Amino acid sequence: MILRRFKLSNLDLRGRLMLATVFLLVLCMFQPHATLPRRVFDWFFVLDITQSMNVRDYTVDGKSVSRLEYSKKAMREALRDMPCGSTVALGMFTERGTQNIVQPLEVCAHFSALDQTIDHMDWRMAWAADSFITHGVLSAVDLTAKLGQNTHLAFFTDGHQAPPSNPDYLPKFEGKPGEVRGILAGTGKEELSRIPKLDEHDNIIGYWELEEVMRFATFGMFTSKSVESMEKDMEVVEDDDGLNRRNASHGRNPAEDTQANLSGLDEKTLKHLAEITGLDYGRLGSLRGFARDVTSTNMASWRSGKTDLRPWFALPALLLILAFFMPPRFFSFVQQHLRFKKR
Repeated sequence: MILRRFKLSNLDLRGRLMLATVFLLVLCMFQPHATLPRRVFDWFFVLDITQSMNVRDYTVDGKSVSRLEYSKKAMREALRDMPCGSTVALGMFTERGTQNIVQPLEVCAHFSALDQTIDHMDWRMAWAADSFITHGVLSAVDLTAKLGQNTHLAFFTDGHQAPPSNPDYLPKFEGKPGEVRGILAGTGKEELSRIPKLDEHDNIIGYWELEEVMRFATFGMFTSKSVESMEKDMEVVEDDDGLNRRNASHGRNPAEDTQANLSGLDEKTLKHLAEITGLDYGRLGSLRGFARDVTSTNMASWRSGKTDLRPWFALPALLLILAFFMPPRFFSFVQQHLRFKKR
């Protein structure tokens, strides 16, 4: 009998609002989805894990933070801003190459895995101590092209080169500039800083001294010599320390890098690499700034994907709940207005 007597017209405006709210919230419980076109982002984040990235020339909440840690924070901040349907792959650079450690994963379904992987990326994972940045960037560009047509590259590095390289022996970019788009994120300050030595808990236990680092180009990276120059090298010439440098891997009397144990942002090298590859260069100045760059409209692509419709129902339900708690005078005014329209 009660159900027979119940009619929607018998409800006042406040009751109708509550009924509509309950209906919308029930729909949300069924987790409705639809396949809709939307703007998404596809990125390959590459982190330089060489020891110069341990220099602590960033400050977060009053504490000194290394270039490595600040880069990881920027990656995680950008990950939070990406809409569902976007994908992120992860890679690391050391020595002469970039390695892809995580294939592209959808950011919403795999957010926890991506976030934790970034958090655990560490300088101890380096498989060699050298840092040939040109090789690393060019190999990262090549890997990015293989990950997908719409995949962009974000490469975090200070551009520090160790040991010194000779331009005559650097690899040449054989791709088309701009074919792979993305960002070279320069980390750190230009001012030179000492490179720290860390223990197993990342506490600084000392700094690398000049005598402990490679100050000359390794074998295969020295300048080609003329016949006349090589004939002169046949002469036995000893250094002040009594060592014959003629057959050394770095050649006889090479130019020595007297600041090889110091590191600063090498913008000149990074801007040159950006120019020849078609990537954008920018300093990693703020976490939010990087997140805005990677989610800008010019880095987006449109793709149909599974879209969660719950926000579309939850927001109207929230507005109806707020309206439910409006004072009685509000409902009286609305009802009078509706009656006046009917007449």
